[in-house]
Amino acid sequence: MNGKKATSKIPGCILQRDKDYRVIRLKIIAGNIDGEQMNILSDIAKRYGRGYIGITSRMGIEIPWISPASMETAVEELKNAGFTVGSTGPTVRTIVSCKGSICVHGLGDTQELCRRLDKAYFGIPLPAKFKIGIAGCPNNCVKAQLNDLGFMGQCIPKFDGEKCIKCRACVPVCKGKAIEDDGESIRIDRSQCIHCGSCLPACPVGALTAEEQGFAAFLGGKFGRQYRIGRRWDGLFTMDQAVELTGKILTYYKDNANPGERFGDMLGRLGK
Repeated sequence: MNGKKATSKIPGCILQRDKDYRVIRLKIIAGNIDGEQMNILSDIAKRYGRGYIGITSRMGIEIPWISPASMETAVEELKNAGFTVGSTGPTVRTIVSCKGSICVHGLGDTQELCRRLDKAYFGIPLPAKFKIGIAGCPNNCVKAQLNDLGFMGQCIPKFDGEKCIKCRACVPVCKGKAIEDDGESIRIDRSQCIHCGSCLPACPVGALTAEEQGFAAFLGGKFGRQYRIGRRWDGLFTMDQAVELTGKILTYYKDNANPGERFGDMLGRLGK
């Protein structure tokens, strides 16, 4: 063990399995850092750890092998460099988003929604941990339904049969096999449509357009030793509406949950 054990506990500094060293966990907004910050992390990992960092499953960063004697100094340097240390405890945890803002499949600005939710709600105290995930499309890389609150970019297509020239370019690109071709006409099976929007750019004449586009919301999911699939809220939300909805949900959760009770478990207990 390097140095003397620290007697005080610093939020975001987690005891390793060896019981001697600590991991410093950092919140990274929307999973993005710049080159200068990367250099700072590399330097601190070399001076206080073993020269490497790890990426968490929720797009945070951890620096392992920090001795208790070095912990406070390393944390202070990280804070001075603009990093937020810690994303633990009964709070709104690091908010996760995919790269939908730049991804070819993205149906919404996931990165901006993440930044806005982080600014408004990250770290506020709650009865238990609360995880928010933002997926840019139904590919669902973030697995929105397995978060306490999940958002997913979606596009509801509108089909204009009068404009359709029956080229059938839309049929093979439909991810949900919802576009039906009976040899004479094209129709959309709404029960099969996954609202991915892939059919829109395939149409050369604009017969397929967006009837509505925004974020679907899923409430009450969780994953781990026990899991629960979040239930979808009706309709789609604009970014402003998604931020407002999050605030209302957190207030309701704080007012109605028992200590230590996850959001989905509270909904089940209340019959919601």
